[in-house]
Amino acid sequence: MLLGGSLGAAAVRYPLVGVVTAVVVVVVVVIGWKTDLSLSSLGVFDSTSDAPPALGDDETRIIVEGGENEVPKRIRQKREQYPRAVELQQPTGFINTDAFRLSEVVGQQVILLEFWTFGCYNCQHTHPKLQRFWRQYADDGLLVVGVHYPEFDRERDPANVRSYVDDADITYPVVLDNDGGTWDAYDQRYWPARYLIDIDGFVRYTHAGEGAYEETETRIKELLAERERVLTGE
Repeated sequence: MLLGGSLGAAAVRYPLVGVVTAVVVVVVVVIGWKTDLSLSSLGVFDSTSDAPPALGDDETRIIVEGGENEVPKRIRQKREQYPRAVELQQPTGFINTDAFRLSEVVGQQVILLEFWTFGCYNCQHTHPKLQRFWRQYADDGLLVVGVHYPEFDRERDPANVRSYVDDADITYPVVLDNDGGTWDAYDQRYWPARYLIDIDGFVRYTHAGEGAYEETETRIKELLAERERVLTGE
């Protein structure tokens, strides 16, 4: 089911859960975005949030650190403020890329992770923006990753996903999540939804639905600047 265009930036797509539940979800989403609340149910939070969402179990979280005595102060501080990113869980395939793990990238790049499915109109509207982020900031250390979790049977076919990716000129890596392992690990409920992961593997920003592109780009720039400081030892 699609939350239509009248909701603007708050529009998201969610699994079919019945008319009553859908109405409740619409009310919660609209209220949440209009009042700018940090809702753990939407995964929206910032550094001032008292209770950032917990993502995944301990064994699925990405932790790339040395021994406790070697852990930088910034990471010790982040532990109290932000959830760890979760590794890709049993991906069912990769489009336009070789197989990889997020943990191979943490410590080197900033990651923009987006959950989507090609039949979702809201998702389709985000792709030109994400593609621009990828082209503009890849050389500065940004990795954009699309996690494709299907709603309908036709969206489960890798050939259909590949055809859409080619037609939409998506060149950033796309990971197939047909079994929903990564979707569940992130406690996901909405298409599209994006997660911005810093160089240390912490989720620093999330957004559900279309829109907030300027805000997302601002956060990308902030985390790329932090990445530069970390890598240069400043």
